[in-house]
Amino acid sequence: MAKSKRREIIKERHKQEIIESALHLFGTKGYKNTTMEEIAEHAQFSKGAIYFYFKSKKQLFDEILTDLFDKIQSLAEEAKKLRGNARDRLRFYASEIIKFFLTESKFSFHVMMQAIMQMETDEKEMTRNYVLNRLSNISKILTDIIKADIKSGKLKNIDPNLVVMAFNGMLRDVIYGCLTNENISANPDQIVDSIIEIIFDGISKNKKEAER
Repeated sequence: MAKSKRREIIKERHKQEIIESALHLFGTKGYKNTTMEEIAEHAQFSKGAIYFYFKSKKQLFDEILTDLFDKIQSLAEEAKKLRGNARDRLRFYASEIIKFFLTESKFSFHVMMQAIMQMETDEKEMTRNYVLNRLSNISKILTDIIKADIKSGKLKNIDPNLVVMAFNGMLRDVIYGCLTNENISANPDQIVDSIIEIIFDGISKNKKEAER
């Protein structure tokens, strides 16, 4: 392997180590309460080495946030491309999202939910707009999945935006509950089954019982 190629591999590995340390600290301490010195110490790099890869804490956070939204959007796009009905596609998306946040990257959810609230005023507005734009793009992909089944007659004529809002809200609250409540014992498959059942079937045993 050429030296230049080896250097690039090492450089990328070091960058990822810094990102993982920042993700851990942002997720546990919050953005505002984490310093670049702490990130350097956690990653076992010098402070100067950290600044070689990232000019500021905000730039480091922005890259983490971009990577997270890229991951989520790629899962939504993958779900949209799947064959099958909306139920199957949203089940896939929910399963992958829950697996990602509960097992693969537990600190990521806290970063997305908390870090933006701890930023300085001039940073917060720009990040807020970015987050809203990315969430809108992801919701549109999921809404298209619902629209396709409404158009084909597989689902009744209901506002697909409300369905996706309810679906995303349940996912968010369930993930938060699982990460913060040790008493929740349901496994990821059971969680996904419950969410999909509520979204597509409701919680009543039958229609007559629901009308009583």
